[in-house]
Amino acid sequence: MSGISALQEATKPKQGNRPSYDEAYVMWALNLIHDEPPMGRLTLMKRLGLSEASVKTMMKRLRELGLIIVDRVGGTELTENGRKLVEGWRSRVRISEVRIDSLNWSAIQLVLLGGKNLVEKEGVIQLRDLIIRIGAEATLITVKDSQGIEIPPKTEDFSIKSLLQEVSLLSAQFPVGSLIIYLVPQDTHLAYKVGISLLEHESRISG
Repeated sequence: MSGISALQEATKPKQGNRPSYDEAYVMWALNLIHDEPPMGRLTLMKRLGLSEASVKTMMKRLRELGLIIVDRVGGTELTENGRKLVEGWRSRVRISEVRIDSLNWSAIQLVLLGGKNLVEKEGVIQLRDLIIRIGAEATLITVKDSQGIEIPPKTEDFSIKSLLQEVSLLSAQFPVGSLIIYLVPQDTHLAYKVGISLLEHESRISG
């Protein structure tokens, strides 16, 4: 089962009822459990900002899908399949909180490794519109090429020089070919939603 199909399975309606969490919450939860095992349900509730009922339903479904094991005393850990799903996600997506002083932004940095082709195929305006529709108030889209960081469309506007220098430093560790997006507000759930949507969009246009 692929990562996206597992997320869809964990969130599909059952007996006419759709869970009150979405695919982004599921991916976020799996990443949290991966980093801090064994994780208790109360801790997961606080980290995700979800109700006890929602987390309980999510854990039940993830257990049925073979992605987690739950010990009532010890807490929750990922199975081998759960770890593979998270590792697959992290081979493409990185999410972190950053500060961009040039824009006075407290933002999320969302990196899609190897995602530069999305800008080339779709155009920066279409990607920006997609991200705003998902829920971002503002976004800055950058790509890393062999010359460094570029803010498309290419411009000779020297007013962005300080911004370019700042995002270049924030992106120094990422490889050439990365799509590096900054999102406001600084909302981790939003970042996971955008990350999932970009992977789905990439799959559609390349398939």
